[in-house]
Amino acid sequence: MQFVEESFYHIYNRGNDKQVIFFLEKNYEFSINKIKLHIVPHANLLAWCLMPNTFIY
Repeated sequence: MQFVEESFYHIYNRGNDKQVIFFLEKNYEFSINKIKLHIVPHANLLAWCLMPNTFIY
């Protein structure tokens, strides 16, 4: 996928059949570290949300 500058993207995912994808506190921390490493250096992150069965950026 090619991203276009000055555009907005809504990135999200949910567990199959609404199943939990974050089981422990450290799962949330792992995801936040990935956001900091792979998204923040390359894009302006306007909002994010981590829920037990969903992530939204």
